[in-house]
Amino acid sequence: MRNILTAVLVILSLVMCGQKNFKKAPARSKEVNMETTENIEIDKLISQLRNSMNLYMEEASPGYSEKDIDECILILSEYSKKMIKTHSKEEAMLLVRRTVLQLNTLNQKCGNSLIETDERERIAGIIILVSHKMGYNSMDDDITEEWREW
Repeated sequence: MRNILTAVLVILSLVMCGQKNFKKAPARSKEVNMETTENIEIDKLISQLRNSMNLYMEEASPGYSEKDIDECILILSEYSKKMIKTHSKEEAMLLVRRTVLQLNTLNQKCGNSLIETDERERIAGIIILVSHKMGYNSMDDDITEEWREW
């Protein structure tokens, strides 16, 4: 099942990058369809974050570039892909910690301008949602707060 989820995430990542030359495989069961829907939801949230950051970059002169946005999106996409491969809450929380620390470093590199209030809420929401979908936490549990500097 986790291999199927990984394949779906790879395909969705390719679509997000504009590489649309693939054929859809038919769904095998309701369970796969449900998980695919959840992955699409997460990818949509990540895409909305990218769009919001790009829009702000066009309207203002923030201390970050398109490359920094790409790195932020990659960190979140990799987090989502790796979370599917976890087998315990402990393993998942190590991944959350590593992801938040990567985002801290990226945000510091950008003069703390990449992740402002709106982005903080979106990013924390994505991290929490992905872990929640795996059954490791409730949606009310901010699993990023312990390490988050943004």
